[in-house]
Amino acid sequence: MSRTHHEPHTVIRAPGTEDRGAALILAIAFVVMIGTIGAGLAGLITSSANNRVSLQTLRNREYSADGAVQEAVAMVRGLDSDTTASCSAADGTAVSTINSIAIRVDWNAACSIIRNGDGELFVQRNVVFDACEDVGAVCVPSAVIVRAQVNFSDAPSGDVTDTFVQSWSVNR
Repeated sequence: MSRTHHEPHTVIRAPGTEDRGAALILAIAFVVMIGTIGAGLAGLITSSANNRVSLQTLRNREYSADGAVQEAVAMVRGLDSDTTASCSAADGTAVSTINSIAIRVDWNAACSIIRNGDGELFVQRNVVFDACEDVGAVCVPSAVIVRAQVNFSDAPSGDVTDTFVQSWSVNR
């Protein structure tokens, strides 16, 4: 009978196998990083879409107020300065619906007497226009969307010869 002598079992490792755990950790970290970036982009897209709606609403309101003031300026320009458009009676109101938004425009005279280049005195007819969303009452300063001051130069006949925009501002 022969006896076999058992030698201790030795394990031979292939080169590079000690990094198996590190590669798994790197792979997991990469997947988590890509997932985080994807979630951030999804949040950014959702936020941008929500902001677009509110910005579009504000823009439409501003465009409506701007258009309503332009209509009111044209209306006041067409008034006869000897009657309803004179400085003593230049206040008024108009309501317009533009972009499905009802806009109220109130205007007030801001007249002054000035001396022209020849030394003659004449009335400088300025009108201040305030536009706000129509709630059935005069535009309060905190609700004004567009404010404009316009100068109407009148000929001696009462007709408007020139119109000058002195200021035009979007307030909200």
